[in-house]
Amino acid sequence: MRVVRSFIFSTKVFAVTTLIFLSFSSLSAQPERSIYGLPAGTRIKVRMDTEINSKVSRVNDTFIVRVVEPVMNRGVEMIPKGAIIDGRILKGSSAAYGGYDGVLEVDFVTLRLNRNDAIVIDAGPAKRIAAPSRTLFKVATISGLTAAGALVGSAMNSRSGTVVGAAIGGGSGSLIAFGRKGSDVKIKTNQEFEIVLKKEAVLPPKEF
Repeated sequence: MRVVRSFIFSTKVFAVTTLIFLSFSSLSAQPERSIYGLPAGTRIKVRMDTEINSKVSRVNDTFIVRVVEPVMNRGVEMIPKGAIIDGRILKGSSAAYGGYDGVLEVDFVTLRLNRNDAIVIDAGPAKRIAAPSRTLFKVATISGLTAAGALVGSAMNSRSGTVVGAAIGGGSGSLIAFGRKGSDVKIKTNQEFEIVLKKEAVLPPKEF
């Protein structure tokens, strides 16, 4: 009986020891996370170097922005103020008649900490680049001409005239509002905005 108990105890000890060994082996096999890694979602405040505009910018045109504030991670300065980031136009099209605004889509592909080395990154604007809203103009134009049409119709001294006048005025306002050319999209020279990393970026220690 003692032999059986001893065997069972030895078997349990062996099993526990094996599990501990495998756990440590698994941990040691995992790569150590570099303190120089900037995780996805990191925001970087930048300043535009030269204006880009949906009216003239086209696919694969390049531009640069400069870092406005140092980016820190665990107390270490990862990206210094003044570092250069290269941007690229993904899509660019001019504004068109019918109230269609221009389109400007960009991404950011390289980070330059000095003149010699470029670090590949995958980043985009933190906020969508869009033309100024023209909703107020459209509402004001349609409302104004609707009211004017109603006044003209009321001069006909009939309820139907007022309704018809308002309808004509509103229709004219819609034609004017939507018949205008949309607005082009731009990022002006020296304009500040934020970009955000889509994927982790690892910066080599030798750069600091």
